[in-house]
Amino acid sequence: MDIADFCSNIKIVDDYVVGSKIDIPKSPGVYAFWWIGERVMLKQSNTEIILVGPGGSEVNVKYQHKWHEDLKYPCLYIGKTTNLRKRFGQHLMRGSINRLHNIPSNNHKIEPRTTTCQLRYGIEHIFREEEKPLELIFKNVGYSYREYKPKEIAERFFQEVMLIGKYRPWFNVDSER
Repeated sequence: MDIADFCSNIKIVDDYVVGSKIDIPKSPGVYAFWWIGERVMLKQSNTEIILVGPGGSEVNVKYQHKWHEDLKYPCLYIGKTTNLRKRFGQHLMRGSINRLHNIPSNNHKIEPRTTTCQLRYGIEHIFREEEKPLELIFKNVGYSYREYKPKEIAERFFQEVMLIGKYRPWFNVDSER
C-alpha cells in the first residue's frame, strides 16, 4: 500500500453517507478516521483518559498534540476489517444522534456501548459536553481506506500495526483496554 495515497484520499465522513446508504465497498481492508476540523477545537478538547492498567492500577493517558510530519490531518483511529462498509457504520452508530456515553468528570474510561464504536466513544470522551456527537463527526472527521483482495487479506494485519505505530492515533490507545 502506498501510505501517501492512503493519507491523501481522505474525505469527510458525511460524503460517504448517502441517505440511509453508506458509499463504501464491502471489501476487507484497512481504514482510518482523521480530524479534518479546526485543530484549535481538537487541542481544546478533553485530552485525558484514565485506563485500568496491570493489577487494576490507574493509568493516566494524555492524548498528545504531536502529529507525524507527513500528515495533513491528525489521525484519530486506525483499524482493519473484513467489511469496510459495515465497520464504518459500527463506528458511527448513526441510529443515535444524541450521546451514547456519559463520560465522568474524573476521565475514567467507562464501558463503551459496544466494542465496535471506538470512534464514537472517543469523540464523546474528548468532547464531553457535545450533545450531538454524530453531527460533530459528520462535520469534522474524515475517513480513508484501502481495500484488499481476498488473497491479500493477511496483509491488512501488518498494515494496521505499521500505521498505528507511525501515526499514533489517539483512540487506538484505549480501544484495546
